[in-house]
Amino acid sequence: FEKIQKTILTFPSNLIPSTGPKGEEIDGKGTTLWNLCTRLRRNYDLDNPQDVPLVLLMARVFAFLLLDCALENGENTTANLVRLMKVGMKAAKNCIDRKQPDLSLKVLEKLGKYELLLLKSDGQFRSGDNEIHERLIAEYYVLRTALAWQQDQLNVADYMFNKSMSSKHFFNASTAESLADVLYEMGRDLLGKRQYTMAAKWLERAHTVLVEQELDRLSMDASELRMSIMESLIRALLGLQDKESTDKAQSLVDLLQNEVGDKLIVLLLRLELISASADESFNSTSYCDVLQRMTRTMVLTESNFKLIMHHIRKLADKSSNLASKVLDELLKLRVLEAEKTEWVEKVIITRLWMINSQKETSEIPSAIKEVFSTVLENQSGSFSSAATLAAQTLLWKRIESNYTQGQYEVAEEWCRLAMHRIFDKSGEMNMARISRKLLLCSLARQDISSARDIFGSMPEASKNEPMTRFLMYKVAIRSEDTDLAAECLRVIGSSSKDPTLLYACVLDAQQIGNRHLALAALQLVLEVQGTFENQGTGSSCVVHMPALLRSTISLTSAVLDGSKHAEGSPEAEANVDKLCKLFEGAVNEIKKTCSSVQASETIWTVLELEWFSKNSYNLAIKNLAIWNPKHSLRMLLCCIAFIDQYPKEMDESTSNDLWLRKMFCEFSSATALVALARGEDIVETQLQNYLSLRKHVRSFDGLLQEKPESLEEGPKHDLLQKLAVLFGFDFEAVCQLKSWDCLGDVILKAVYCNQPRVYEIMADCILCSQAPTQVLVTNLKKIINGAWSLESLDSTKLAKYMRCLFQIALTDSPHIAEQLLDQIHSMAEEASQTVQPYPTEELEWIAARAFNHAVDLYCSDQDEACRNWAGKAFNIAHFCDDGGALERVLQSKFLGLKWDA
Repeated sequence: FEKIQKTILTFPSNLIPSTGPKGEEIDGKGTTLWNLCTRLRRNYDLDNPQDVPLVLLMARVFAFLLLDCALENGENTTANLVRLMKVGMKAAKNCIDRKQPDLSLKVLEKLGKYELLLLKSDGQFRSGDNEIHERLIAEYYVLRTALAWQQDQLNVADYMFNKSMSSKHFFNASTAESLADVLYEMGRDLLGKRQYTMAAKWLERAHTVLVEQELDRLSMDASELRMSIMESLIRALLGLQDKESTDKAQSLVDLLQNEVGDKLIVLLLRLELISASADESFNSTSYCDVLQRMTRTMVLTESNFKLIMHHIRKLADKSSNLASKVLDELLKLRVLEAEKTEWVEKVIITRLWMINSQKETSEIPSAIKEVFSTVLENQSGSFSSAATLAAQTLLWKRIESNYTQGQYEVAEEWCRLAMHRIFDKSGEMNMARISRKLLLCSLARQDISSARDIFGSMPEASKNEPMTRFLMYKVAIRSEDTDLAAECLRVIGSSSKDPTLLYACVLDAQQIGNRHLALAALQLVLEVQGTFENQGTGSSCVVHMPALLRSTISLTSAVLDGSKHAEGSPEAEANVDKLCKLFEGAVNEIKKTCSSVQASETIWTVLELEWFSKNSYNLAIKNLAIWNPKHSLRMLLCCIAFIDQYPKEMDESTSNDLWLRKMFCEFSSATALVALARGEDIVETQLQNYLSLRKHVRSFDGLLQEKPESLEEGPKHDLLQKLAVLFGFDFEAVCQLKSWDCLGDVILKAVYCNQPRVYEIMADCILCSQAPTQVLVTNLKKIINGAWSLESLDSTKLAKYMRCLFQIALTDSPHIAEQLLDQIHSMAEEASQTVQPYPTEELEWIAARAFNHAVDLYCSDQDEACRNWAGKAFNIAHFCDDGGALERVLQSKFLGLKWDA
């Protein structure tokens, strides 16, 4: 192709003149090639130039160039000029039709020379020949106009058009039609580019060219061309959007209607004319009238059906009521008669789409019901599944809108329309959904009887859907049908659906003030949950355990608070026990999920842990003085377990809160355990309680050691006081467990507390214990030493403990007792320098007892030991607040003893 095209485009313009026979030979070959191309072209659709192979077009142009060459080398007669002018214009028109401007230009350049030759020779011929020549020249300029348009040279096209119009009085029908066709194509192309001003200009020229011809001389195709020109011209004028152009378009539409009546194209143009009006002046009534005329007159084909449906939807944007009227008429007059189910479905769906933009009135549901009944009477079978789904979706919007606005009776009407017989192919799921909405409407209207009827009419599978059962649960508790309520709960609980429904059941029971029924529901849910676990089904597949436990705990706590049963009664104890079991169940659930990091993070989140730890702590502290210590202990242990499950990486504030909460839990747990241990008759259980107590003391001590420096003075002092109490309990536990080796460690730790009270407790404990004498003496001495080191010393109590210790030691360990005398002397001497001296009565008893022991030694001939003990007794008596009376008495008695020489 490129080679042929290059040959044609470079074909020489002036050849060297040759002899006559040679020119005739070229002319013959060109004519033969031209005729061959003409015959071959007949094998293609000539109405569609694009179907003709490009090679035939090039061959035709080449044939013309050969003929032109022959003319230049042969006899240059007027007849030959006319003949070649016609051949060249055919070739040029073919090139223009195929949008080959380069080839067109090549041909038209040749024809330009013929035009000049014809103009020069016009004076030599008859007037009839001159008309032919002028017409050929005019047609030449028509082709030049078309070429300039294809080259996007509108100024040149305008010039060429004016040149052709200068010979318009010579136009025949064919020339006029050809020119009008070219101008129409130009205008239509400009219209497609939205160049409305230029499009209107060229289309008006096309219309003028045809109008100026006598109608009876034009061909049948000219009428269609004129119609097309007017259609495009109207659209171009409307595109200008000014009043003058709109009025002109109106006149053209009126003209068309007068000529052809209510043809589809005329009605469509009238619709465009109405649409071109500003929004505020849009004449919906006129638009509706045109659509009704279209409904009655047009041939209802697939494309025409889509067309009118498009315009009905367009009218619906302005007036849905008028659009509904047109659509109902289309359905009854044309669509149902066509017996095309898919058209009927589209009409119904569009009708339902339009009502969603209409204000609710009592007439709308009735009108839709009438339309459904009409369809059912005239059509065998129901809608397809896809159409049913689309229609019910649109109806659902209407149902939801009315239900949300509290228009429950209207919503019920729409529900029943959505369940119409034409929607028989609706799936059970959709029908169940609509039935449930009917149930909701009945509940909202408090029509329990109607709700039961609706439930009874549902298929068995739909009845057992969780959402349906939830609604019937609401019905049951309002009618106090506990059996039905329990049945509904069992169905919901055995389902693997969203557990939100279970919590909604509880909430609903609470809203109507039936806490016991709500609690029974939650307990049933927990039982069902346990059933699933026993069957090996993971708990998380049934309910969200934290939420379930939270709901049950909150409700149980509320029932307990509102209970009229006295504290300590069997009923109250049972409720407290249930509460403890719920928290313990939460602890077990957490431990089960610990194996899966993802499960523990997604189910037992930090927020969940916070709720459970805080509530278990608050309940325990709130009821510490009310509940049995074993219940308080269980709750505190749960709180500690929740705290232990927190992530390690927490912000400082949260971490401090948890630390302090756990400290209080450990302290309260130890307190509860010591109470339980002291009141326990079974020795084994008692000792177990004391063992547990020691663990809590160690935990409290360990927690306190974590943050010794960061505590403020006030909180630190409070915690040290608590630690001192715990060390006292710990000392008691060690004594009861007879873990004598541990006593010294406890006494040593008590130094950190700086609390004299702890030493008092320890001293009382060990004195009451069954500790061996050596253990008792050793540890009591440590206790006294620790107490003496404190500034806030109660010397009276300390002196008492020293007396006890001395008395015990004197019996079983005289050497220790002797050492104690030195210690008592030192303490008395130190105390004499303070405002709180060592109690005189205690000193008197110690001094007297020591002196008596010295006498006993004297009697047993232990003179040296006697002198030591007597001297220590004198030293202690020296600090008695009696003016030295006791000391003098003892000395006089000592002097009365007779010693061996």
